[in-house]
Amino acid sequence: MRRPRLAPHGRTPASEEKSARKTVARRGSAVGLLGELGEVAFMHKATSLGFGLALPYGHLHRYDFIVESGRNLWRVQVKTTAYMVDGSYQVCIRRNTPTSSLAYTESEVDFVAVYIIPEETWYILPVREVVERQALRIRPKGRRAGRYAYYREAWHLLRQPDGLVFG
Repeated sequence: MRRPRLAPHGRTPASEEKSARKTVARRGSAVGLLGELGEVAFMHKATSLGFGLALPYGHLHRYDFIVESGRNLWRVQVKTTAYMVDGSYQVCIRRNTPTSSLAYTESEVDFVAVYIIPEETWYILPVREVVERQALRIRPKGRRAGRYAYYREAWHLLRQPDGLVFG
């Protein structure tokens, strides 16, 4: 049996290296999986509350769902987190372009639905609350009420009459 060749001092053989590409791909797939879990959870919760849902075709839209509530249609972007930073959940509220990250605008979405996985809690935020923001910090349940406490489980906002009305 041949002994494996040793790499020069201080170097790792290529067969043992973790490429940056693999690491990024693994992290990207973990973030993507979190997003997919959030979208499935949104579908389950929204339909159980009697909302109609439609998925836009392709990935050209800034929103994940079209939510029907009576005669109203809302464009909803779903964001998901399980990560805490300094005692608050950190949620990225931005979209990526090939050259930068941008905050959502009122012309792109109507609501951002944030799912906090460890608490199984939803925040239904009107887009005016996230315009010009790329991240939010949401306090866990049981802590002093934070800026977004009013929007915890605020599904009733999707039943308000001032959305896109057809017919």
